Amino acid sequence: MRINITARHFEGLTEGLKKDVQSRLEHLEHFFPRILEARAILTEEKKRMTAEVTIHLPAGKRLAAKEQGMDMRQALDLAVKKIETQVKKVKERKEHKGRGLKGQ
Repeated sequence: MRINITARHFEGLTEGLKKDVQSRLEHLEHFFPRILEARAILTEEKKRMTAEVTIHLPAGKRLAAKEQGMDMRQALDLAVKKIETQVKKVKERKEHKGRGLKGQ
């Protein structure tokens, strides 16, 4: 999985925060191992921290989550939880696809 981390108007992007973002995005592969690319955009606007996470799945599917918080780690936590829920739903739909009753 390719990981891209971008900071917009945010000066606090340290190596520690980069590693934290990378480990949280890599953790998503635990739920869906075929993630092609993950992108995190970290933005600061008027003391509001925003984390936007986008992942690309096979067959052109794209999942996105955007959250705000008082600090960047809180915003990142919220966005990753939201995208994790979306990934679990996609996996569940994929596992249950085609298991309906036939002939009716």
